[in-house]
Amino acid sequence: MKRAAMVVNPIKIKDMRLLHREVEQVMRRHGWAAPVWHETTIEDPGFGQTQQAISDQVDLVVALGGDGTVRNVSTTLLGSGIPLAVLPAGTGNLLARNLGLPIRNRKVALRAALAGRDRAIDTLFVEIDTTGDGVADESAICTVMTGCGLDAEIMASTSERLKARAGWLAYPIAGLRHINARRTPMRIALDDNDFEDERPLTTVLVGNCGRLTGGVRLMPDAEPDDGVLDVLELSAERASWAPLITQVLSASTRTTSQVRHRTAESIRIECEEPTRVEIDGEVHEHALAVRISIKPKSLVVRVPRSSKPS
Repeated sequence: MKRAAMVVNPIKIKDMRLLHREVEQVMRRHGWAAPVWHETTIEDPGFGQTQQAISDQVDLVVALGGDGTVRNVSTTLLGSGIPLAVLPAGTGNLLARNLGLPIRNRKVALRAALAGRDRAIDTLFVEIDTTGDGVADESAICTVMTGCGLDAEIMASTSERLKARAGWLAYPIAGLRHINARRTPMRIALDDNDFEDERPLTTVLVGNCGRLTGGVRLMPDAEPDDGVLDVLELSAERASWAPLITQVLSASTRTTSQVRHRTAESIRIECEEPTRVEIDGEVHEHALAVRISIKPKSLVVRVPRSSKPS
């Protein structure tokens, strides 16, 4: 009999007993054994729990939480061959949205995972240099998107209280505080090419997936299993935000003085001054250089038999 491991962020759950009953009932009806339960903690937000699940040789690991929990579980599952199922319980739920997973009902999402198919998707390997000596002192796996500059500033200023009250609208609300954000001089090198001339940029976004909440297609051509990372460079000041937002919302990929879309297998970004970076919503401080590379089809995820991005 197949068995799954549940890796749950308890902060996202109002009634843990009810969750146990719901999950075990669905598992039983699909012919699965009762799952092994693991709860994340502040000290271990999902890595150790997932490693234990791998050691237990389960058939499926189910991550129940926000994008951070999903990323931590995904990081540990790389190379294991065990598929990941996602029960969305966060504000953005971006990986779930991009994979066409059920968002609003966890029982529906679990049933879809148990009866679904496996899909191998890419991940991004992110290295951060905070000292400028050319050596990465931080690294992480990214499943959806990494942002350098304004994007990370918005993430850093979006409080848990605002997210609880406004849901995904918390991010554009927080973004209004940064309408006067100044641009940061950055240099970019794609693949093994030399660095391009320095440009003042508002933000650089590097995506494995391209959809945001609210149906916004930030990177219209991005697919999570296409073997390339998508790069979006934005350069705007206060007076030029309106046309930039219009272009982004229209899902246009044309290049202008404010917007540039490109693809690559790796990217290096150098910042003139310490800059915030966000990786799937987790903010890292004081980056002077960032390197991001694609890890093709490195993560197996469970998706519905018929799935479309939401």
